[in-house]
Amino acid sequence: MYDFSHINTPAYVLDEAALLANLAKVDRIRKQAGVTILLASKAFAMFQAFPLMRDYLDGTTASGYYEARLGNEEFGKQVHVYSPAFEDKEIDSIVEIADHIYFNSPSQLERFYDRVKSRNISLGLRVNPQFSLTHTDIYNPCAKYSRMGTLKEHITAEVLAKIDGLHFHILCENTAQDSSALIEFVAKNYGDMLKNLKWVNFGGGHFINHPSYDIDKLIATLQKFKADFPNLEVILEPGGGIVYDTGYLVASVLDIIENEKQIACLDTSATTHMPDVLEMPYRPMLHNSGLEGEKAYSYILAGKTCLTGDVIGEYSFDKPLNIGDKLIFTEMMQYTMVKNTTFNGTPLPDIAILHTNGKYEVLKSFAYEDFKGRLGKI
Repeated sequence: MYDFSHINTPAYVLDEAALLANLAKVDRIRKQAGVTILLASKAFAMFQAFPLMRDYLDGTTASGYYEARLGNEEFGKQVHVYSPAFEDKEIDSIVEIADHIYFNSPSQLERFYDRVKSRNISLGLRVNPQFSLTHTDIYNPCAKYSRMGTLKEHITAEVLAKIDGLHFHILCENTAQDSSALIEFVAKNYGDMLKNLKWVNFGGGHFINHPSYDIDKLIATLQKFKADFPNLEVILEPGGGIVYDTGYLVASVLDIIENEKQIACLDTSATTHMPDVLEMPYRPMLHNSGLEGEKAYSYILAGKTCLTGDVIGEYSFDKPLNIGDKLIFTEMMQYTMVKNTTFNGTPLPDIAILHTNGKYEVLKSFAYEDFKGRLGKI
């Protein structure tokens, strides 16, 4: 592990070597299965890493105009765009840069069809197959009353005549078993529709770089699917799965407080810098630590905001923590920079990269003006 003792904190740090190792696995899937793979920029939009990723991926997928524009400007390959509901002004901008647009409903497809189709953009419809494989409802597109996608009974012949493909995004950090289950479900239940289309998109949530993910199983399932539908382009759009375990959030201990337990107050925060800790919820991995009581010295790690529940978790260490110690949270590239906030005026972490040659480079530091500029005209 790199010695981060000299750096300013907090800081998000991309590990270039780890990213390249992950991308090699993605490229193997892409080539052996013969599929198109896009980066879901909603999970990771650190555009200065895009040059590292460009040779391994076919483009980016976006959830709106700003992400689409970023992909167009900085990635420079295919741009796919989906939203639960597009605005008129948004569509006018998106059609200038998009290669594929996925509509969420037949009504949105009908509303914008003429405006989009005249631009020679490939059109798709997102489907809600009512097949739940994600067990946290906040991230489950097939949860009860979900607005995400169109039910099968609403995909009429008239709708199919206007589109080139169907989009199935129902996963979130799922295993290869679930990826395969989705692909097999779609083949069985939507095969008649797919035979007359040009492509199918199996969405994101394929956690392809997690140690438990069976890449060979995914490849075999995709190969079988393509054999059954030889004229169909197959698209995947993982985000977190591409950048899993490729970087860190480095923080410093600001104070040690005692209230029945030892509490370390850090210069980072769950609610502002790693919000999925509270939303998911989950306990982030921390370098050189153990579970509470596993090692000699246990601490609750908490953020510096005024939110009482701004607690990262309970950890233990071989040695007592001291003010100024650096703590290195791992798996911190996905859904951190893209979701962070400046609640309480909390400064945003630096964005940095650890190059393969060992050089530590700060790409962006944030100041008071970044906080103020979000709240009004400067």
